[in-house]
Amino acid sequence: MLRFLLRTLSRLPFPVLYALSSFTAFVLHYIVRYRAKVIHENLQNSFPEKSAAEIKQITKDFYLNLTDVSFESLKVLDISKEELEKRVRITNIDVPMSTLDNGQSHLGLTSHLCNWEWLLQICAIQSKYPIDAVYKPLHNAKMDQFIYNLRARFGAHPVAMKDTLRELVKNRKTVRSMAMVADQTPPHSEIQHWATFLNQYTPFYVGGDKIGGAMQMPVLFVSMKRINRGYYEVTFEILKNIPIAKEGHEVTQLFIERLEACIKEQPANWLWSHRRWKHKEAKVVRKGTVV
Repeated sequence: MLRFLLRTLSRLPFPVLYALSSFTAFVLHYIVRYRAKVIHENLQNSFPEKSAAEIKQITKDFYLNLTDVSFESLKVLDISKEELEKRVRITNIDVPMSTLDNGQSHLGLTSHLCNWEWLLQICAIQSKYPIDAVYKPLHNAKMDQFIYNLRARFGAHPVAMKDTLRELVKNRKTVRSMAMVADQTPPHSEIQHWATFLNQYTPFYVGGDKIGGAMQMPVLFVSMKRINRGYYEVTFEILKNIPIAKEGHEVTQLFIERLEACIKEQPANWLWSHRRWKHKEAKVVRKGTVV
């Protein structure tokens, strides 16, 4: 029933979807107060220099960003390639293509800034090379399959996080892109790197360093900016070229610095409703790991 409802919603025209999104954002913000405390604390701690009025405006804009991205992501089930290409413009496709055309696979690191689902789809549409998209499977098997099919619609290959290394080794002779949303919060037992991020001591996954170092793949930073409602701009940049050290967290630290700059440029478009700073204390979690 739920999947039928989601597919029905995906067929609605954009003006209707955005009307629904505006209504849903109002309900979540002012009536349900969805994760209001988490959002307020995250914003206040990240931007102590901003006034209460500025935090209030960012919060309002965030709820609309959250619902817009949710409804837009559903639209992946129905949208055409041509329509998506009108709505998402890659400013410098030559940057990722240059490494691939030279026979070198690469790793792209991105974040929950703007619409990461549309980002994957536009890259799959415009690249002539395979794209492996690392993801964390959902506990609900039916919904997990639904999301898998959505992400694979235009040819991307979703890869469960636990299978990443196996896929890399299996496909090491095939030129391809690997994509990771790298700003998620790792479980406490897996924390290997802490950094000051948005004025807070923050743990990060270190997949960029591990994969880049093990496979000697250039690492790209992929940023996304909302130009207008329903329209985005994507930019690639080389974050770290090979050779990449097999020890240390240089790639992760470079990613953190670029991500923070992007968030400060468009603060309402990041995912503030998650408990990104739920781990407050750094400690050694296993031998050889200093956090």
